Amino acid sequence: MCAAAAVGLLLARPADGLAQGKVRIAIWEFENNAETTRWWFWKDMGPAARNQIDTEFSQNPALDSKFSVVERDKLDLVLKEQGLAAGGALDPSTAAKVGKILGVKYIVAGGIDKFNIDNTGGGIRAFGGIGGNMVQSKVTVSMRFIDSTTAERVVSISADGEVKKGGASVRGNSLSRESEWGIASETIQKAAKAVVERFTTGDYVARVTGAAAPAVVAAGKIIKVDGNRAWINLGASSGVKLGDKYNIVSVGEALIDPDSGRKLGADEKQVGNGSVVDVQPEFAIISFTGSASARDTIRLAK
Repeated sequence: MCAAAAVGLLLARPADGLAQGKVRIAIWEFENNAETTRWWFWKDMGPAARNQIDTEFSQNPALDSKFSVVERDKLDLVLKEQGLAAGGALDPSTAAKVGKILGVKYIVAGGIDKFNIDNTGGGIRAFGGIGGNMVQSKVTVSMRFIDSTTAERVVSISADGEVKKGGASVRGNSLSRESEWGIASETIQKAAKAVVERFTTGDYVARVTGAAAPAVVAAGKIIKVDGNRAWINLGASSGVKLGDKYNIVSVGEALIDPDSGRKLGADEKQVGNGSVVDVQPEFAIISFTGSASARDTIRLAK
């Protein structure tokens, strides 16, 4: 399959997240803003934080029920097709393009803001330094929610992670390459978990989901009817959600003032009511009782 065709298939995907009432997000590559070039693994730190953030959003039930995360391979495919860079700072034009193509409301960006490993020695040489060293690693990870339509930063938070190791498991004043990356990745993991945990506290989630919710359109029309199911011309983009209740109204002939010719309205009769059982971006399906016909008016029940 060519890249253009594959991107075309991606355009059909936003309906899945919207049908479930989830906010669709894409997680950007995390930057490494700390002064860490002296560490051989410094290029791996941003991706490690990004991957842990992705995992936290997938495994946290409270977040998984509210957010739909675009798969990394789909994001990479779109970036490649559009000639956009996956790394570096996220500029407004890139955010807008990614948002439009993938149908995402927010792009989650962030980075490693601080990082350090201290290895302090105080061991007794007669015992080979066993138990005398303490290795301490500290990391600060930040996370931002960027609105893909306005490029505005909706939420920005950070959290720290710390790992200490000492005793007989630490010898001498230097660590092997594997040990360095082991303690660094463990600390990054803790910091990434902490920043997501902080996001779930307070009003952060409510601020993000609230800003993503479209204004509710209270009235629309029935497109077609099949049995006790009716298709309406309002969808997720109009604020429709699963379970929303609607009254079905039959609008009669227009009433015209015989003297002035002014339209006075029309006879209306409520003929049925129903609730939303399926939501797509531009339409929804209601299951109703009573009667319904194409072109009948539907109004959000109070």
